[in-house]
Amino acid sequence: MKKIVVVAADNAVASNITGVMDFFAFCNTFWHVSNEEQVSDLFDCKLVAAQGNSVTTSLSFVLPAHTHEVLDDADALIIANAHVYNAAGFEDYLQKISPLFGHIKALHARQKPIGAFCSGTFVLAATGLLDNRSATCAWWLTDLFKSSYPKVKLSHDCIVVEQDNLYTGGATTAYLSLCLKLVEQMAGEHVASQMSRIMLVDPNRSSQMPFMTLQQLKGHKDDRVNKIQQWMQANLSESFSLDDLAQRFALSKRTLMRRFKQAVGDTPVNYLQRLRVEEAKRLLETTPVPLEEIVTRVGYGDVSTFRKLFQQLTQLSPKAYRLRFNLAFA
Repeated sequence: MKKIVVVAADNAVASNITGVMDFFAFCNTFWHVSNEEQVSDLFDCKLVAAQGNSVTTSLSFVLPAHTHEVLDDADALIIANAHVYNAAGFEDYLQKISPLFGHIKALHARQKPIGAFCSGTFVLAATGLLDNRSATCAWWLTDLFKSSYPKVKLSHDCIVVEQDNLYTGGATTAYLSLCLKLVEQMAGEHVASQMSRIMLVDPNRSSQMPFMTLQQLKGHKDDRVNKIQQWMQANLSESFSLDDLAQRFALSKRTLMRRFKQAVGDTPVNYLQRLRVEEAKRLLETTPVPLEEIVTRVGYGDVSTFRKLFQQLTQLSPKAYRLRFNLAFA
């Protein structure tokens, strides 16, 4: 029997703690139904509190928990995510859970798998274990994560990334895919395959890109760049060059590039492409407008070129995107 430990501190997301524990409980049920002769469970999953013997979740649910001694013989560990959305919230959660950092690093030294997802990846990164390693987190936390942990090789588009027994997952429900990966490692492909069917978890789900938007938590205070962004949004169908944009807003081309990159984290051209794809996504999700008309509305003259750009930024063709996200086609 493998001992799984979920570690958390106050303000953790309740459903992601209980969801992880339920996942391994369902594995045990499947194991006994499939192997009636088996007496012991596959997994023993326990919650460990960073402080005290309970965790008060973000919804004020109080979950009874064990103390850190349970970590001494754990076979795997998963870090629960917190209900946070800014740097101050992350700092508070990290402070609360930091007493467990030594135990987390000790488990990794014993080559035990360690998982984290969504904002929980920040906790794992704070231990230093992700330095110079690949990882992922919630796509909408990308900017904050990069600025906080520049040594981590962030693959923000992935659902799950594994390197050196460190498993990181994307946004909130990525814990299902993360659990599936851990089950595969600890119980084998057959059990993982069956659990993917029972839990309706697509084992081939690999990317967050179809769900991404331009909305990030990190803003900026450059009023001129804000005005440029607003103008771009309002004039997606127009054709204009960087020189046109610089002249319109009384900036040199070099200054425009520098200030835009500093404020937005991208070049004006790349940002405009992403804006146009965002508008195309909105139209594909909410209207039956043909792709050819959508392409014209967002400022492109060639459907084939736009289709390639769309697939590059979403990992889906426009047709596949509409089929997945437009409720009229569901």
